[in-house]
Amino acid sequence: MNPPSTKDLIKIGNSKYAVVVAVAKRARELSEDKKNDENYRLSSMVTDALDEVINGKIIID
Repeated sequence: MNPPSTKDLIKIGNSKYAVVVAVAKRARELSEDKKNDENYRLSSMVTDALDEVINGKIIID
């Protein structure tokens, strides 16, 4: 995955901070669900959460 540009992130939320908070909250939710999985990696949860935010699956208020 190529990291999104700052301009793309600001279009998604009001600020970069809002996007970071939304991604962090979603990554925590994903990590809680898969904590007992033997292939658990926090970095993959953050990547999955960022993908969801970029693709519009998570809406930032």
